[in-house]
Amino acid sequence: MPSKPKIQRAEAARVISCNAIKVRFSPDEDQSELQAQLQSLAKEIAAGLSDLEPEEGKALLGSFVSALFLSIAEEERREMRRQRQAEGIAAAKARGVHFGPQPKPLPEKFPECYKAWQDGEITHTQAAEMCGISRKAFYRAITRMKQAEDCAAG
Repeated sequence: MPSKPKIQRAEAARVISCNAIKVRFSPDEDQSELQAQLQSLAKEIAAGLSDLEPEEGKALLGSFVSALFLSIAEEERREMRRQRQAEGIAAAKARGVHFGPQPKPLPEKFPECYKAWQDGEITHTQAAEMCGISRKAFYRAITRMKQAEDCAAG
């Protein structure tokens, strides 16, 4: 159980320091654990406010509740934005919009190198060197070429 908050009184300023309570939960887990953590946090806040004058406690509590509602509203706004953005991306993809940079054109020697590699005359490393690209770029080029053939055939 958390200890009671310590109140430091100065002439003009009052500071309430509470133990750091970390509220952790997973959306997949049972909500009762989250509710218990929030109730514990509420008790600690109430204990800190009970030592203040009633007007000060009400003002602090009001600002806390306002901050809480503002953070919830901000999170809802972010979630709505994420959802609208995902819908926009899906609609753009359905229209055939391409995201990202345009792929570089294939080297001029690529078809001959690819054919020689496919026939087993040279290794993929040798084929990539002949084209002047890396082995990984060679494999990506093969994939692009096969996709282009599939699109042309389909």
